[in-house]
Amino acid sequence: MLNTAIAIFKGPQQTKEAIEEIQGESLANSKISVIVRSEYIHQGEFKEEIANELAYHPSEINLDKFNAWLVQAPPFIVPNVGEVVAAGPLASQLMHQPESRGLAEVLLTYGLTEIRARHYEHEVRTGHWLVLIQTNHDKIKSVANALHAFGGKDIEKWSKEVGHPIYPIG
Repeated sequence: MLNTAIAIFKGPQQTKEAIEEIQGESLANSKISVIVRSEYIHQGEFKEEIANELAYHPSEINLDKFNAWLVQAPPFIVPNVGEVVAAGPLASQLMHQPESRGLAEVLLTYGLTEIRARHYEHEVRTGHWLVLIQTNHDKIKSVANALHAFGGKDIEKWSKEVGHPIYPIG
């Protein structure tokens, strides 16, 4: 049985580090998804932006920083969110939904309640990075812990069969 862990990140560096840890520990294979609004793909903490300027390294313009672990879709419009860059299974689901359905409706298919799905949709709409990972029941706690260790917020674990978050987290 696959369970879902979902988290919100402030920027690309935290997101990348969390996914690298999860991949490095073989906690999830191809069931990792990331979504962010296109105009926020460059966002980062102020110190991260200065470090990029000092090192003369340009910011990444897409999700290539995830070392081909995630299959990225071209930018596309998601109702109630705007233009996004997405990768992983979530990208495919969003691209193949009827035009009137958006991120919240897709999140419902992972077992989230409507209230929590709308919350995560709002977080993406306001510029946060959403990471959604499906993995086996025996690895879900380790995935949630890794998301938390790298700065993930609003971390929840869900199962389609339960209909509410699986607690406790951590």
